Amino acid sequence: MGAASVAENRSVHLRNQLSTGKTSLRNKMSEPKITTQEAAECLRVLQAAAEPIVAADLAARLYLCGSRETQRRHVRAIIEYLRNAGNWIVATNSEGYSLTADPGAWRNYQQRRQNNAKHTLAVTHRRKRMLTDGKSQGVLFEQRIRCGVATRGTG
Repeated sequence: MGAASVAENRSVHLRNQLSTGKTSLRNKMSEPKITTQEAAECLRVLQAAAEPIVAADLAARLYLCGSRETQRRHVRAIIEYLRNAGNWIVATNSEGYSLTADPGAWRNYQQRRQNNAKHTLAVTHRRKRMLTDGKSQGVLFEQRIRCGVATRGTG
């Protein structure tokens, strides 16, 4: 199955979802709200692109408003929705987002994400353990929060 036919099948799937009457979708974090029209337009832009597109350019093509970071979050929410709908959208920090029909590229991308998640969990676990292992600031500060009020002399 060629890249064009895979992309067309996904486009048809998205149109079928649009016809179910859902007009708004929510990201797991509940922000930002995205519309199925934005998702469909994003998919069309990715299908037509000859090379990867960075989030800022994608936001501009979708006419998203807000600060640069708000636009990036909105694009990530749209991309997450499209991935969950079965679209193979890969990304890199330097090149941006692209739609692929190559199972190997999709598998490699998912493996990178899994490795990044494992690394993040390992770092978080190590930092949490630092509180109780006798070698960290948790011991230095006796593992308790001290609150106080500074006073000035009254004389």
